[in-house]
Amino acid sequence: IKSVLLSLINGCALKAADHQPTLTPHMIKKANFRDENFSVSVSKSANEVVATYTKDETGMDLVIRLPASYPLRPVDVDCTRSLGISEIKQRKWLMSMMLFVRNQNGALAEAIGIWKNNFDKEFEGVEECPICYSVIHTTNHSVPRLACKTCKHKFHSACLYKWFSTSHKSSCPLCQSPF
Repeated sequence: IKSVLLSLINGCALKAADHQPTLTPHMIKKANFRDENFSVSVSKSANEVVATYTKDETGMDLVIRLPASYPLRPVDVDCTRSLGISEIKQRKWLMSMMLFVRNQNGALAEAIGIWKNNFDKEFEGVEECPICYSVIHTTNHSVPRLACKTCKHKFHSACLYKWFSTSHKSSCPLCQSPF
């Protein structure tokens, strides 16, 4: 049993004396995450890993907390802000990540990579809102979803609401056709 616990892959290395997990930055290989929109930090004192995905100056943090009795107890995974991702989809990502870490002997680096890939695929091909010139709305963190039937451009609902209320028209901001 002792050898199994000591052979955790990219997870926590157990100190033989006190059996407390110790996080070290080299366990989470930052080289795998080289991306200007993504960063990973490790806090040894808090036994947590924080991965931050940034899009249009708005960030979403993934916080992985390792309990003192890890790997006997599961890790705690939490997210801050939604960054345009639905709550249901975000919960599914977190659940699959917790299951992955639990079933893959604590492969945290791989789990964080999967989380990052989910975001990359989610935002791949998403065009910015023509009103605010941003993919992620600065206030409600949504992505452009309301499309004009004529020109097919997508807008944030908050941007369109503001456009309609200030212009006193209900036409598309780009092609001027009725919305």
